[in-house]
Amino acid sequence: MKVIKTEKQKDNLAKAFGDIGKITIATLVLAPLAKPSLLNLLNIILGLLVGLLFWLVGYILDGKEIMDE
Repeated sequence: MKVIKTEKQKDNLAKAFGDIGKITIATLVLAPLAKPSLLNLLNIILGLLVGLLFWLVGYILDGKEIMDE
């Protein structure tokens, strides 16, 4: 069973994963830097890893389009 049926769906999913990655990094990494009392190194590292993971999935899904240009 194929979940992603069209290129448009694949493109939208890739963009969504990229946006989720950016939002994750912004909320878990950048927000605590604005309020140092919430600063926790573990949260920053986990936020970066999760954000980069979402971004990487989006990049892989969008990879065919990038290679064609």
